[in-house]
Amino acid sequence: MLFYWFFPFAIITTSFSCVIFSTNFFIIPFIWVLIIVPIIDYFMPKLSVPKSKLTNSIGHSAALLAVVPTILLLLILSLLKIKDANTDAIDALCIGLGAGITGGAVGITTAHEFIHRKSKFLRGLGVMLLSVCFYSHFRIEHIYGHHMHVATLNDPATARKGENFYAFFIRCVFLSIVSAWSIEKKLLLSKNISIFNYKNRMFQYFIFHLTILLTCFAFAGFKGIIFIFAYALVSIILLEVVEYIQHYGLKRDITNNKLEKYNQSHSWNSRHSIADWSTFNLGLHSEHHSIANKEYPLLSHDEKPKEMPANYPTMILMALIPPIWFMVMDKKLNLRN
Repeated sequence: MLFYWFFPFAIITTSFSCVIFSTNFFIIPFIWVLIIVPIIDYFMPKLSVPKSKLTNSIGHSAALLAVVPTILLLLILSLLKIKDANTDAIDALCIGLGAGITGGAVGITTAHEFIHRKSKFLRGLGVMLLSVCFYSHFRIEHIYGHHMHVATLNDPATARKGENFYAFFIRCVFLSIVSAWSIEKKLLLSKNISIFNYKNRMFQYFIFHLTILLTCFAFAGFKGIIFIFAYALVSIILLEVVEYIQHYGLKRDITNNKLEKYNQSHSWNSRHSIADWSTFNLGLHSEHHSIANKEYPLLSHDEKPKEMPANYPTMILMALIPPIWFMVMDKKLNLRN
């Protein structure tokens, strides 16, 4: 359990460093997540605890809950730093970039865990963490869209074979918003509620986002806007590059006009310990799609049909360089198929 405290908060600590010490430290979160974690992971065994010995305790839930006030504190201290007359727009940008690593690697992964919970309170916390990234619609599209259409052409968040990350990013961001609107519209109309009603969550999310934007502006002027946009951009890129690697090139077959049921060969799994401890087992993705509300400490460590060749940070770096990504993953896809 302690690993799920230490490693996520190690990432958060690196983001605090560029607020407390120097904006020149904004690179430290990137170095930690994209270089140091992969190096440590290389020498660590993969997760391999038998299902019968997996446990879920209050401490596991407390680690998630502790992320929320910590990220809020990071944002507040960042704005206080930016408000200072001695900081300029470049400082605001650097602080936002450094904080964005925490927003994407820890904040959104925590939000993802929360939006799958039955508790309205926890789902609300998940939406709050998504709101500070201006990405609240993810709560709707992910639950009602992605989990239904995963590994099909109808899923914006499933990358097609041969599609590079940058093309995927544009397609996924745009179509995810369209999908969320469509889903919310259908849900409202099924209850005889107008889409223009205040109960439309897409309208609510827009108000949340606008409030956050205006708050940052009121607090630190245009420097506050630069900061929160940088924070959101890095967070969203991390989220979408993770979605890119999780289902790249995988698709469910259609036989006699019937779509194949999801199975664990339709997700790329990663059992690399440090990266998984850092992201509350985000890499154990195959079983997550089988049992979406299964809490992160209980996700199976068993080897799955589709295993990533490296941990998430390494896969992310590969995805950002399409020729390398295609060389490795298309070959792996062809072998598996």
